[in-house]
Amino acid sequence: MRLVMLTMLCVSIAITGMVTLAGTTNARTQIGTFKDLDAPPTVTAYATAVSGTIVPAGEMVLDGRKLLCGRRPTVLDARLDDYAAAFPGFIIINPRLIARVSTSVKLWIYAHECGHQFRGPDEATADCFAVQRGRRQGWLTTDGLDEVCRFIEPARGSIMHPPGPERCRLMRICFSEQRVR
Repeated sequence: MRLVMLTMLCVSIAITGMVTLAGTTNARTQIGTFKDLDAPPTVTAYATAVSGTIVPAGEMVLDGRKLLCGRRPTVLDARLDDYAAAFPGFIIINPRLIARVSTSVKLWIYAHECGHQFRGPDEATADCFAVQRGRRQGWLTTDGLDEVCRFIEPARGSIMHPPGPERCRLMRICFSEQRVR
């Protein structure tokens, strides 16, 4: 159970890497709500606890683009203290924060969280999944990757995250690879 909670905390700070463990008050509060469970919360339990809205799988739309992460729904949680996060089986988006970034960054954030669903908690792997998915689906160009890098580059590294410039360097490598990781 502690591994699930640590994974949720790591995923919730994965996007920018700018949030530190000490700065995740809301995320910790939300995680604390589920600390006594033997398994991660269901999408319904999470959405109820945070007064969030569940968007069924395949119905999430950002800037006019319908998004899909397998059969996983999305919870809109305006109290989440980061752009996005995930528990196994669903993605969480903060609509208030995500509205502040460009379309390329929004789609990368969603794809990054989807990468955690399919590839696990490793940040570099989720980053690679996101940029390769974006390239294959046609929504991420080299200019869009530049936007993502400008967004992520200020991030300091942490025990769980490489510094922003390193994440960007690795994403550029993944973006250029034809082999899907």
